[in-house]
Amino acid sequence: MYKYRFKNKVYFATGFHEARKQTGLALPKGINPIDYFIVRIWSWDEVMKDYSIEVLDAPGHQVFKDYDDALTCFIALKIDYPVKIAEEVKLELTQHHRGRASILQSRILFPAALAKEP
Repeated sequence: MYKYRFKNKVYFATGFHEARKQTGLALPKGINPIDYFIVRIWSWDEVMKDYSIEVLDAPGHQVFKDYDDALTCFIALKIDYPVKIAEEVKLELTQHHRGRASILQSRILFPAALAKEP
C-alpha cells in the first residue's frame, strides 16, 4: 500500500498514479507517460520504520520530461530544502520508464537547525 501526505494529512492509494487522481494532480503537459523523471520527497513512517510516506505537496513529487531539468531540481532541493524542514526527509530522483521506476539518486536531508547544533 502506498502512503502519501497531502495538505498535512496522510492518505492511502494503490500507487502514486491513483494518489495523483485522488488529489487532482495531473501529469504536467508535455510529459510522455511512458518515460519521465520525478523528484520525490519521502517522510518517515513510524509504523514501517522507513521513509515511506511520499510528500505530494510542493516541492514534493515534481515531474520532468528531461533528466537535466530533474537533476537541477534535485540539486537545488538538496541545497535549499534543509532550511525549510523540521524533520529529516529522503530526497529521490527517479526515472519512470515503461511502468518501471529506477532510483537514480537519493539523499537523506536533515533540518538545518539540527546540522548546526554542536
